[in-house]
Amino acid sequence: MSVLYEIVAGLGIPNFGVLIPEIIILLTAFVVFGIELFTKSRFWITTATTVGLLLAAFVSTQIETGDITFYGLYIVDTFSLTFKTFLILTTLFVVAILRPYLEAKNTYYGEYYYLILFSLLGMMIMVSSASLITFYVGIELASISIYILAGMFKRDYLSKEGAFKYLIIGGTGTALISYGIALIYGKTGSFDFRAIAETFVENNLDVGAIGGLIILIIGLALKASSVPFHFWTPDAYQGAPTPITAFMAVAAKIATFAVILRVMVEAFPFAFETWNLAWALLAAASMIVGNFVALRQDNVKRMLAYSSIAHSGYILAALAAPTEIAFTALVFYSIVYIFMGLGGFIFLSMMERQYGWRDSHINDFKGLAQRSPLVALLMLIYMFSMLGIPPTVGFFGKLGVFVALIGSDIWWLAVVLVVMSIVSAGYYLRVVIYMYMYEPTTKAKVNYTFGEIATLILMAGFILYLGIYSTDFWEISRIVVEMLMQSIGG
Repeated sequence: MSVLYEIVAGLGIPNFGVLIPEIIILLTAFVVFGIELFTKSRFWITTATTVGLLLAAFVSTQIETGDITFYGLYIVDTFSLTFKTFLILTTLFVVAILRPYLEAKNTYYGEYYYLILFSLLGMMIMVSSASLITFYVGIELASISIYILAGMFKRDYLSKEGAFKYLIIGGTGTALISYGIALIYGKTGSFDFRAIAETFVENNLDVGAIGGLIILIIGLALKASSVPFHFWTPDAYQGAPTPITAFMAVAAKIATFAVILRVMVEAFPFAFETWNLAWALLAAASMIVGNFVALRQDNVKRMLAYSSIAHSGYILAALAAPTEIAFTALVFYSIVYIFMGLGGFIFLSMMERQYGWRDSHINDFKGLAQRSPLVALLMLIYMFSMLGIPPTVGFFGKLGVFVALIGSDIWWLAVVLVVMSIVSAGYYLRVVIYMYMYEPTTKAKVNYTFGEIATLILMAGFILYLGIYSTDFWEISRIVVEMLMQSIGG
């Protein structure tokens, strides 16, 4: 140990070495802000954002794990670094297709880029939270940035309506989380996850403690757009620029799932009989409502919004079984959903950019396979993966959750998962049918940018590769969960 290190440790200065990815993202956001303010160069805004994200992604894979810094408020471990890396890469894919879309829609603003970066920074803070304080700061930084991004179609009524609903309902979620934290602090006298876990033992759960936990779960369920707290989701997703919708539906949700798992496992391991039932009921409601309402949608973008609600149910169902295999299934499904969700929404973004779609009506997909076979094939892969047809990775995501539920004798929820997956075929296969079994209404080919087609092919490739070699990625997810549980002595 060096003398300098001993001095730093004695002064209690945080270890900024493990915070380099966050520092890079923060500095990149300020650089982009400066470029937008003084030059407004679209090339340099995109370049600076891309370089910053690539650098942060690389650094996040090089950091040594197992450090807790900022006086116990911030933890850098395998769990957080894994999710940070995927969140950064998700943001990079969104940025890759953002500029062509915004220019085609005549709504380009440099603010998009640094707001995305600030939101990403909030998500990174969320997944590294070791305290309810950092958890709250992270979730608010991410949320406030997304509120603004959702309403960036300044002259579009749907965008304003969706952003307003998201702001109001999201603010309600924030208030609930704050109240839940207050009750938990009143019971435990601490914001630290480990200190809370030591206090929250089975024989020490009174009405106030359970009430605080339930209110916190409700607030988190709202952020995850779980039924019945989902009402902001379809309008916000439909009104936002589609690349931003992809960012909201994938990055924001994955960060939320990650922080839910960390909070439940690290702060409330001895209260699992309370929270596993709560998440089971929320998951079942999300699967049922999300799938049945999606059946009625002719707007494909809105259909995918309800589909994302259903997928929230599939993922959160894993929390009904507080076992290592269930948590592994949650991590596995959360990460592989990135490829399905990004693929679907980026596909819509590409089509909207070229044809000027605003409502993404199902009729617009007629005969797409005859006009652009490659593009139609990619969309087919995304739809099959969301439905859960092998050999796509979506099948193994649902299978992992199903096996975990059966292993814990939660048959009723496993049955709901299977039945609702069958119901979802009604709208996923509808898109495929319109692409392959109808005559095209136009002979125009689909013109795509390199960023769009490269991202779409990459997403489809990951879906198929991870579907064929799913055991390797499952093992990675298992190790991530094992390290998370070991960090609390689990």
